[in-house]
Amino acid sequence: MKKGFTLVEMLVVIGIIAIIAAALSAGYSSVTKTAQKTRGAELVSNVATSLSAIYQDKGRWPKPLLDGNGKDEYRLGSEQGAMLAKHGGFSLSYNKDSSGKYRLTGHDKYGVLDPWAAAVMKSKASATLTTKVPTGGTIGDHIVRYAVDADGLGYVDAKVCDKQIRVRASAIAWSCGPDGVFQPFDQMGRSDDIFSFSMGQVVR
Repeated sequence: MKKGFTLVEMLVVIGIIAIIAAALSAGYSSVTKTAQKTRGAELVSNVATSLSAIYQDKGRWPKPLLDGNGKDEYRLGSEQGAMLAKHGGFSLSYNKDSSGKYRLTGHDKYGVLDPWAAAVMKSKASATLTTKVPTGGTIGDHIVRYAVDADGLGYVDAKVCDKQIRVRASAIAWSCGPDGVFQPFDQMGRSDDIFSFSMGQVVR
């Protein structure tokens, strides 16, 4: 008599393999999300540290960093991000354009992006500022924000997530997190936004 697997036994084995695969997939997804959040926190912390290092090295803030992007917008866009790269704070690709301004190039061309938008830029050559990010928002929403202590008094006065705050620091940075939306600042502890500073540094 020939021995072999019955149809029922095969289905049981396939079912067990499917359950194991689903469990591994869920675990991998969770680890990936945690890793991206950690990378985002490291990014905003490194941005704030690098900005402070520029001031310590030069004794002043480069004009593009002080000027921001106009309209009370302080995103680390192409020109501002090039300042970080130029002063050795980040390994971003940049060059000097025809007007003599330094700007980011390649995957970094729109500015310093958080991990969620950076992944899209690397996988999609045609991506623009309005390209959607799978976790939420657009590439433009995921550009890291920053503010600096413009008057050298030891505090950063900035509009963070639509709220004017004062932080004990020479420079700060923040990101909208995976969803591409900035939450009201008072909900800092409950949102997925990422900040380079703690609530203890905020002056009440």
